[in-house]
Amino acid sequence: MNKWFVGALLAPCMMSVAYADQAMDSCMLSKMVTSDDSVTVGNIRELCTAEIAAQKPSEAAPVLLSDIPEVQQPSISVVDDSTTIQTADGSALSRRLILEKTQSNNPFAFLPHRPNYFIFSNNVGSYNEAPFDASDSDRDYSFQPWESKFQISLKLPVVRGLFNNRADAFIAYTNRSFWQMFNNDNSQAFRDSNHEPEAWLSFANDTELFGFKNSLINVGFNHQSNGQSGELSRSWNRVFAEFVVEKGDFYFSVRPWYRVPERSSSDDNPDIEKYLGNFDFTSVYKYGDHSFDLMIRNNLRGDNKGATQLGWSFPLYKNFRGYVQWFNGYGESLIDYDHRTNSIGFGIQFSDWL
Repeated sequence: MNKWFVGALLAPCMMSVAYADQAMDSCMLSKMVTSDDSVTVGNIRELCTAEIAAQKPSEAAPVLLSDIPEVQQPSISVVDDSTTIQTADGSALSRRLILEKTQSNNPFAFLPHRPNYFIFSNNVGSYNEAPFDASDSDRDYSFQPWESKFQISLKLPVVRGLFNNRADAFIAYTNRSFWQMFNNDNSQAFRDSNHEPEAWLSFANDTELFGFKNSLINVGFNHQSNGQSGELSRSWNRVFAEFVVEKGDFYFSVRPWYRVPERSSSDDNPDIEKYLGNFDFTSVYKYGDHSFDLMIRNNLRGDNKGATQLGWSFPLYKNFRGYVQWFNGYGESLIDYDHRTNSIGFGIQFSDWL
């Protein structure tokens, strides 16, 4: 066979392999800088292999690593003195857990918890002005039907490898605020700000049924309040259990809770369970670069109070993502826990569920 013909056939393959090797070296060097001591070189190589395989054709090397049988996406599995990475089905939740493990180079690194976003225009159908009038009847609040809404949510891994390396301990804080940013007549006031610190133990699990895997079981304590006093004060405490289930790029969690009883003399909202219920259901579906989320909260009682929230995030520019959120029901904010609201907002998202 003509040597020039053979060379012409081999040249693209050699260039592809060289390109892939360069991408692998670059990825591994980057991960080594940000990984902690419990992550091995083999772990990092598997993670980089998965990342390169998941790249878009326009961004990836000419060699499609996903076509190589040995390449599999990684997932989390606890098998020894540290959380290690093994090849598995490559679900969105597994990739999220891997990134949380490898991107934090110390045990006290803050990580995204719930989605972080800023909604510039959150258009609300009706406001609950009753508690404001009860607090100060002489003041005209004049709330506008549109405002800004943002959420900041961070968690901190406190202890890893508890209970024979089956559990990790976390603490977290979530702030969700409703800001009358465009209301100059009302001094651009914050209509409500909700503070939600919590602590929990996260247990790794591998129970599987019909292809759905219960990957995590979280058990913890949650406090939520709005930092107000008098007629505007809202707060409650809960103990909860959360069951996280995944299949591929679909994820959902069921979180029942029990409200910690309070003295009637100090209870700001004795009927809050009637409206915010005793469980919520959250699901997320990743479709390429798009993410769709659903939250349902209910009390399964005859009068059927509760809420539904839908969200859609999509690529916008580099690390910024567009975000659309619709909410209908009770408890969008604590000040509105017993008032039904219907709102839709548009903004940007900084971190997603997965």
